[in-house]
Amino acid sequence: MNTKQKNQEIFPGARWLWSARNRCDSRDERAQFRRTFELKEVPERVEIHITADSRYNLWINGEFVNHGPARGFQTHWPFDRIDIAPYLKKGKNVIAVLVYQFGLSVFCYRYENASGLLLSGKIGELDLSTGINWKQRFAPGYIPDVARGSSQYGYQEYFDFREDREDWRALDYDDTNWTGSGGASLGCMPWHSFEERNIPLQTKDIVQAAGRVSVSRHTPKDGWEKIENVAKILDRDEPEWVAAPAAGSSVQFEPGLTAQLIDFGKEVVGQPIFDIENAQDGDMLDYLVCESLTGDKPDFGSSSNPFATLFGGRLILKDGKNHHELTLPWGFRYIAVIYRGRNPLKVSLSARQIWYPLDVTGSFQSSDQVLNDIWKMCVHTQRSCMVDAYTDCPWRESAQWWGDALVQAQNTFRLANDTRLFERGLRQIASQGTPEGLPYAIAPSNGHSCILPDYTAMWIVTLLAHYNQTGSLVMYKELKKTVDDILNYFRSQLDDNGLLQYDNRYWLFLDWCPALFKDGIPTVYNLIYLWALKSASKLAELSGETERKPGLDQEIDSLCKTMKEKLFDAETGLLYDGLHWDGKPVKTMSPHAAAMAILQDFMPEQHQVWMDEILMPFVKGHREIELKPTSYFMFYVFEALKKKGKRAEIVDCIRRWWKDFLDIGCSTTPESWPEQLDRGFWSMCHAWSAHPIYNFSDLILGVTPVEPGWKKIVFDPVMTKGEKACGTVPSPLGLIRAEWDWTGEEPVKKIEVPAGMEIL
Repeated sequence: MNTKQKNQEIFPGARWLWSARNRCDSRDERAQFRRTFELKEVPERVEIHITADSRYNLWINGEFVNHGPARGFQTHWPFDRIDIAPYLKKGKNVIAVLVYQFGLSVFCYRYENASGLLLSGKIGELDLSTGINWKQRFAPGYIPDVARGSSQYGYQEYFDFREDREDWRALDYDDTNWTGSGGASLGCMPWHSFEERNIPLQTKDIVQAAGRVSVSRHTPKDGWEKIENVAKILDRDEPEWVAAPAAGSSVQFEPGLTAQLIDFGKEVVGQPIFDIENAQDGDMLDYLVCESLTGDKPDFGSSSNPFATLFGGRLILKDGKNHHELTLPWGFRYIAVIYRGRNPLKVSLSARQIWYPLDVTGSFQSSDQVLNDIWKMCVHTQRSCMVDAYTDCPWRESAQWWGDALVQAQNTFRLANDTRLFERGLRQIASQGTPEGLPYAIAPSNGHSCILPDYTAMWIVTLLAHYNQTGSLVMYKELKKTVDDILNYFRSQLDDNGLLQYDNRYWLFLDWCPALFKDGIPTVYNLIYLWALKSASKLAELSGETERKPGLDQEIDSLCKTMKEKLFDAETGLLYDGLHWDGKPVKTMSPHAAAMAILQDFMPEQHQVWMDEILMPFVKGHREIELKPTSYFMFYVFEALKKKGKRAEIVDCIRRWWKDFLDIGCSTTPESWPEQLDRGFWSMCHAWSAHPIYNFSDLILGVTPVEPGWKKIVFDPVMTKGEKACGTVPSPLGLIRAEWDWTGEEPVKKIEVPAGMEIL
C-alpha cells in the first residue's frame, strides 16, 4: 500500500480545512470550525480520526472532548482516534473545534508555514469528514501576536468578550454567516503522511483553585489600557502585596481592591478557566501565572529581562457573565488577577488539567512523614512533567529534553509499567538531527541552540535502559542507525590522543554547575562517552552482532587507557576534571567526575580514594562546595554510591536535602537547589530532581531488578531502627508488594512477587 492509499485509509474522504482568506502573518492565530448533523439513533461506538496543525481543542454538543494532537513532525504528523459516541444524542448534534497556530517554531513545535484541521468519521451513511459540510471562520475576540510568554513556548492570551459570543460551541448557535470551504487535498505538503500517537489521550479533569494568598490595593498607573506585555503593565502599577488568606476558588473584587493572588495549592499543568460575574462592557481583567512566592509576593521575575517567563494576558469583559478557557496548557501554581473596572466583580478560577493518564500502581508509605511528603512531592512532579512527552519546566517551555529521560523513565517504571511515552520520545529524538547525525537535545523543536552532545550520548544509554526494563530489543533494532550516526559523530571529535574534545558549535551542558570544567577536554564528557560506548557494546552483544561488538570493545579499551594516561594524577590518586586546549590539566576533581568514573568501573583500584576524599564528604555535608552537583546530577552520584554499598547514606542525604524543598513550600521539585534558585527565572517543576521516587523503591522498599524484564530481583531494603515502610512496585510481570517493620527488637521484612519472578 503506497502513502496515498494509507492516508485515505486513515482519513477517508477528508480534506484539510483552514480559512480561505490569505494571511501574511499566522502568529498566535486561531480558527473555529463547526459541523452540525442529525441522528435518529446513537450507535454504541463512533470513532473519529482528528488532527490539526498546530493544536486543537474539540467539543461535542458543548462538552470538552480532547486537546491534541500529540507533538510531532509534519512529515509523519500524529493523529488521534476518539470514540465520540458518549457525547452524542438523538436529534441535532454539533462538533466544534478551535484550532491554534503558533505561527512560529517553538521548543515543542516546528512551524512549516501551513495550518489546518483534518477529521474523518462515519455514522452509518453519514460522513462527518472535514469538507464542504463544515463551517469555519477566524476566531473573533482573540487579539493575536501579543507578547511572548517565554522565548521557548507561546504567547500571552488576550481576549475581548465583546467581539465573540462565548457559546459558539453550543448546539443552538447560529453559524449562518460562517463560510464553507472545499479545503486542501489529503496528503498535501507538509503533511505527507500520518502516524498514530501511540500514547493515550491526555486527561481533561477540572481542578479548582484552593484559595487566596494576598491582595494589592494599589492605584493603576496611566497607560494600562494599551495592549502590550501585561507583565510590564503590572510592573508599572507597582502593586503592594499584603497577606489576605481566604479559602475557596472564587474571589470578590470590591471598590478599591485592584489585585488578588490565587493559589491552586500545587503545580497545575493545564488550561486556566475564568468564570466572571457582574461585569460591565469594557472592564478589564489582567492575569499572570507563576510557580512560587517570596513572602506574599508572586515571583514573576523582571519584565525587562527578555528571557523571563511571563505567561498571562487580558480579558476585556462584556456585560454580565463571562466564561473563558485558555487555548494552550500552561504550567503554574499561582494566578495573579488584576481588575480594572467599575462594578463589584466575582471571579472563579479553575483549570483543565492536561496530563498523561498514567495508571499509577506504585506506592510508598513510611512511618517517617518527611519521606512520605518527599515521595508525594516527587510523584506530583513526575506527573506534571508527563504530558504528550517527557517534559521539564511546564511553566516555561514544555520541551522534551532527552537528557532528563533516563531519570524520568526510572521514575515512571516505579509508578507504572508503561513504556509508551519513553518509546515515543526515543523515536522523536532520533527524527531530528544535524547533517552529521547528531540528534537535537529536544524534539520536535526550533532549539538550534539546544544541540547537546552529552545528551546525545545519553540517548544511547536510554536505549539500553529500555531493554533492561522490557527485555526487548525491538527499539534497538529499529533505531540502530541513529546509534551508528551518534558514535560516528563522536569519533570525528576525538583528538590525536583519542580523547573527546569540546565541539564549540554546540552546547556542552553536563550539569548546571558553573565551576565544572566544560572546555578543552572535559573528563565528565569523556566518561559519558564511555557510558555510551559500553551501552552500544552491550546492545550489540545482546543482538548477536559478533562483527560489531569487538570494534566497540576496542574503542572502550583505548579510551580507558588514554584517560588513565592523560587524566589521572598518580601523585594525588585523583582524576583531573579535564585538560585545557594547551594540554595542561585542570587541577580539580569534581563529584561529577568521581561519580561517573565509579559508575563506569573506570580505574576500580582508585574508587575508595574517590569515595573517601570526594563523594562521601559531599553527601554527608550540606552542599557547601563550589563544585556541587545539582539535584539532577545527584541521580548519578547516588548510582555511584549504590555500587559502593552506601545505600543508607543515600537515604539520609535525600531525607535532609529534599526536605529543603518542602521547607520552602514546594509542591514539586525545582530545577536546582534552593540556594541556587533565581525565583521567577528557574523552574520550580523539574522531574530530573524527582528521582527519590526511583530511589525509595530501590532502596527503602529494597526492590531492585537485576535481569532484563524484571525476571530476577533483589529484595534488600534499607531499614532504620524504630521505623517501618511498605509499598508496591510495578513490573512487566505484575505488581510487587514489599514491607518491613523495625519497631520491635528485630526487623521483619516481607515481599510478594508475581509469577515468573525470582528473588535473589
